Amino acid sequence: MRLRTRQYELFGRSLGRGVERRILLIGAVSVALWWAVLLLLGMPILHRLSPLVFLVPPVVFVLYGTRRDDTGRMMLAAWRDWARFRMPPRRAVIGNPLLDITGHRPQPIRLLVTARLVTSTPDAGKKGGAA
Repeated sequence: MRLRTRQYELFGRSLGRGVERRILLIGAVSVALWWAVLLLLGMPILHRLSPLVFLVPPVVFVLYGTRRDDTGRMMLAAWRDWARFRMPPRRAVIGNPLLDITGHRPQPIRLLVTARLVTSTPDAGKKGGAA
């Protein structure tokens, strides 16, 4: 069972049918982060394109990120899964020495083995020598 709480008023203004609180939280965080990045980069607030630069990217991000797919998951979850799949693993992978996972081929070890082959017959031990 999933409860989706809604916000029906914001700062004394009616929001109509209401907005999900989770979407409001995602919007507030994305706007705050985007504004912080722009202000750190030195974007002026009182420029004629400032409303476009400061508001449109977070609004588009929230609109597309909070859309739900057929299973009911937000697209933000799909984007997170996509990013985590492409990032390197956080844990060291313990390799199996029998499998060549890395693509690195070890150099073969070359050994020079000499052997002396001695043959004898069953009568050799009795007479003291080979027949």
